[in-house]
Amino acid sequence: MVERRKIRTEKGLALVPGANKLSGGCNFAVEVPEGSQASLVLYKKRSRKPFVEIPFTQEERIGNMYALSIPDFQPEAYEYNFMVDGKVYIDPCAYRILGREKFGAAVDADIHKVRCGFLRNEAFDWEGDKEPSIPYHEMILYKLHVRGYTKTNRTVTGTKGTFQALEEMIPYWKELGINTIELMPAYEFMESGTCRDAEKEEMVSEKRTEGRVNFWGYIPGYYFAPKRSYCATDDPEKEFKTLIKKLHQAGIACIMEMYFPKECNMLVVLRALQFWKLYYHVDGFHLLGEGVPTEILMHDAILSNTRLMFHDFNADQIIKKKKSDNKCIAQYEPGFQQDMRRFLKSDEDMVGVAAYRFRRNPRDYAVINYMACQDGFTLNDMVTYNYRHNEANQENNQDGSSYNYSWNCGVEGPSRKLQVRQMRERQIRNAFLMMLLSQGVPLIYGGDEIGNSQNGNNNAYCQDNQVGWIDWKGMKKNRELLEFVKSAIAFRKEHPILHVPDELRGVDYKTKGLPDVSLHGERAWYMNSENTSRLLGIMYYGAYAKKADGSDDASVYVAYNFHWETREFALPNLRHKRWKKVIDTSAEKENYFLKESEEKYSKKLEIAPRTIVVLLAVEEEKKDAPVAAL
Repeated sequence: MVERRKIRTEKGLALVPGANKLSGGCNFAVEVPEGSQASLVLYKKRSRKPFVEIPFTQEERIGNMYALSIPDFQPEAYEYNFMVDGKVYIDPCAYRILGREKFGAAVDADIHKVRCGFLRNEAFDWEGDKEPSIPYHEMILYKLHVRGYTKTNRTVTGTKGTFQALEEMIPYWKELGINTIELMPAYEFMESGTCRDAEKEEMVSEKRTEGRVNFWGYIPGYYFAPKRSYCATDDPEKEFKTLIKKLHQAGIACIMEMYFPKECNMLVVLRALQFWKLYYHVDGFHLLGEGVPTEILMHDAILSNTRLMFHDFNADQIIKKKKSDNKCIAQYEPGFQQDMRRFLKSDEDMVGVAAYRFRRNPRDYAVINYMACQDGFTLNDMVTYNYRHNEANQENNQDGSSYNYSWNCGVEGPSRKLQVRQMRERQIRNAFLMMLLSQGVPLIYGGDEIGNSQNGNNNAYCQDNQVGWIDWKGMKKNRELLEFVKSAIAFRKEHPILHVPDELRGVDYKTKGLPDVSLHGERAWYMNSENTSRLLGIMYYGAYAKKADGSDDASVYVAYNFHWETREFALPNLRHKRWKKVIDTSAEKENYFLKESEEKYSKKLEIAPRTIVVLLAVEEEKKDAPVAAL
């Protein structure tokens, strides 16, 4: 070790945690528990051993913060760590983590193997980057795991499972109709053997099962550093910036999911979000964990126009926007999933709840509607399994939720029976339409559009293998489903009445002649609300939404029949218009989207069992006047 007198130091700025280059030098600041001693360890690049250890003095301590500055410091030549009470402590505010280049690698016995790196601040050509600024009511959200999403995709030519590989998926998302992606934790976290415990402030074992990794990353993390093992290059900063730039050039926004445990410092949370917003141009955040300072984030000036998604919050704390299409806060919780899965599988007394979920779109915040996400069954498994099958997690199948609200269509697991397979395919199509025809923000879990399965595992948090990775063979095997999802997304975009900025009121408040939304059933204008009912008709009156050319949208009628028998719906009379069937999830021979259909309906329509039918109001053809007799 080189003695302290060889390195000239000054009192630092405790207000800025981590290692930051400031005018006149580099500032190092770290929070430590009361009564603990700390020091700064510097390493020369490519050197296995520490170059110097610099103890913090009491003069450099303010409260529980130590801070010192090294004048004329050259960060490009060094790496660093902190020592707290004689143990290596990785800086929770580090901009780069080195020594974890391979995902799932075992913890090295060398305590100095994992180190912190400095922000390079090298010039990056953003090429005039502008955020897409996609309002919630126009958002099609798509959630994915950076590593698992491309790991088995043979069309990817670069390094699979990386930020760079995601760049190659942009044309696919554009063709699908996606305009916003959400990344599961993509900042640095210790997936194997160790993680940072905020209570003990030391490296501890998070999961003690031998050889298992935390694939998802919902554990304490290093919130300022892109995950190195998700990189194809040795420059995480540049690689992540390049991904964001290319997404924006394609008109796609990026939401980062971030998990903060209860003990997380709220100022670190705020600073982390500001950093990703300003430095990496991230468009928004989905925030999880008990350590999320919801009100502080909602009221921060830097984040005032940033999309912020929370599990729950006090709506009275939201700073209201002048226009509802500018709202920035969203509620991201499983209520829609649970209620709609129950409606889909024909549970009793769900019609009224379903009607509420389809229409829900508060004025001051958005709601995220999903039928599947990482926590639970995929859509394919939702119609294939009644019970979780998590044996591979090595927890005696006791982990994961017991409440999946799924229906296996009569057989547990894969089946060769044609009738079972056809019913499962129909139920998946129904699930997609339920999301895409609701007023909230539809969220597709990556891979569901090609029928991805996790073999009944509803908690694949530790499955860094074929279970947790997307099976891209589904693009060929389930091509029909993929085309259906593309068409359903396009249909939503074509009809603004299906995704208006404000909540529909159910009354004719603009005197257009009919309510903006109305509920129907076996009788027009009356919803079958009895607890045995499993059918619901919803009409969206097109005059309450304008298309891009300024004309009124067409009126849309959606009939949900989740009874196991055919049911007859009474259709509302629209005077000189008739109803044309455009989607039928039971019409396998017609490929479900009935573009060539000429049949019109005016009064009644029979709907097949467990089927969704969508009708459009079209002008009634004028008949030629009879020729008068001579």
